[in-house]
Amino acid sequence: MPVLKCVRTQVSVSGLTKSEVEDGLQSLLDEFAERPWLQDTSARWDEERQRLVVSIEREGDSLAVQGGATGATLDEVWDCVIACFRCDAGPISFDVDSTVFV
Repeated sequence: MPVLKCVRTQVSVSGLTKSEVEDGLQSLLDEFAERPWLQDTSARWDEERQRLVVSIEREGDSLAVQGGATGATLDEVWDCVIACFRCDAGPISFDVDSTVFV
C-alpha cells in the first residue's frame, strides 16, 4: 500500500474577537479531535493580525485538493469554527495562508 504524503494547511479566520476565541478555543480543539482524518491540529490567537490561526495536517497528494482556497481542509475548518464560536462582532472570513507538503 503506497504511503500518502501529508499536507499542512494554515487558515486564518478574521471576524472573531480575542475573547470569543479564548471562550471557544477548547471546543474547537475538541471538534478537531472528533475528526481523526485531521492530524496534528493546532489553533491560536495571532495578536499581531487579530485573527484565529488554525494549522492542520492531513494525508493527500494534492495541495489544491487538500489545502487550496476551495480545498477539503478549508471546508473542515469552516465547519468547525461555525460550530464552535459565537461571533458577535460581525461576519467571519477565512483565508488560506499556506499549504505545503510535510
